[in-house]
Amino acid sequence: MISYRALRFLTILVLSVGVSSAVVGQTKAGSTLNTGSRPTIPQPPAPSTVMTPTIILSGNVIVADGSPITEPAYIERICNGKVIRDGHTDFKGYFTITLGPNIPRLGDSWSTAETSGMGNFSAMTGATSRSQSPASVRTMLMSCELRAVLAGFRSSTLRIPSASLGSEIGPVSVGTIVLERMGKSQGITVSATSLNAPKDAKKAYDKGHQAVEKNKLPEAQQDLEKAVQLYPQYAAAWLDLGWLYTQQHELEKARNAFTRAETADERFVPAYVGLASLALRESKWQEVADLSSRVIQMDSVDFPAAFYYNALANYRLGNMDQAEKSARKAETLGAQGAFPQVSLLLGVMLASRGDYSAAADHLRSYLTAAPSAPNAEKVRQQLTEMEKLSAAESQAVAAPAEK
Repeated sequence: MISYRALRFLTILVLSVGVSSAVVGQTKAGSTLNTGSRPTIPQPPAPSTVMTPTIILSGNVIVADGSPITEPAYIERICNGKVIRDGHTDFKGYFTITLGPNIPRLGDSWSTAETSGMGNFSAMTGATSRSQSPASVRTMLMSCELRAVLAGFRSSTLRIPSASLGSEIGPVSVGTIVLERMGKSQGITVSATSLNAPKDAKKAYDKGHQAVEKNKLPEAQQDLEKAVQLYPQYAAAWLDLGWLYTQQHELEKARNAFTRAETADERFVPAYVGLASLALRESKWQEVADLSSRVIQMDSVDFPAAFYYNALANYRLGNMDQAEKSARKAETLGAQGAFPQVSLLLGVMLASRGDYSAAADHLRSYLTAAPSAPNAEKVRQQLTEMEKLSAAESQAVAAPAEK
């Protein structure tokens, strides 16, 4: 059996990392402002596929039923299984993204509504750049596709027209990305209040997003505060203010902003995710469990982070079956991309019941996603112990029975 000391050590790793994970939200920052300061958990480094020379891609995003998008959609590039968030559309669905050396990437750290359920901003994070020749850039992009990300929708993908790279002057047109509405749920991911916002409020809201992209957070705060002053029912603006205040550690202001978003539109699921993240920061585990359960009940698809929050809260409350159930659902939905702690948490729970091989697999997954995390070396030590225990069990099973 796993030693008490080893299990206790793994458990401490999860608990210490768990609370910080609320603060982070994104790594990737996160993707986020990575707007949103979330617990400071080890986040996987932002993918670094930076290229030379600079390449500009343009296109547009539409909704299949012909309705307009009510908020900017994020544009992601998928290359050999890696996802890089490169920018976002304007309110009309048009986008232009620049790929090149030292171009900041939008990560998931601030948590994005569709991956972490943390809001609609993304904090700017810089990726480590490596110079590549134009030929290698074209070769690399041959395996890449673009998609749009907007909560409540499924996106088509576009293959980047690598044959046009380097042969055109100016932006390379990639075409149109189509969004399909997903099935109805009790909650909504895009508040209907955005449709009723007056022109001046929408303008201030858009300026706030642009300021975030330029990492001008004081200006972003000013613009968003103006948006809600002009239109107090602007749930989306209150939500983004909540994440902005969270990043600046103004938690009471953040709580008020998330609450105002909920009051403006009680079906607006991201507001509950924001409140759950604050409760997680403060280790209010029953509150985290209740709020995350509400999110899951309202929308069990768009907010994988809610399952991670629910898993961690139930783990702290001693509800191991529910903790594992939620952690596995978070894993299925891909929450470990923004919250690698999902893998660490599952590793600890599996080790506690003696499934050392599976525990080792999850610890490896955590280290792959967060190789430079503050606790990475300690996790490696525990991984070595899990591997030894797993090997010992295998040898015992394989050994011929004594006569």
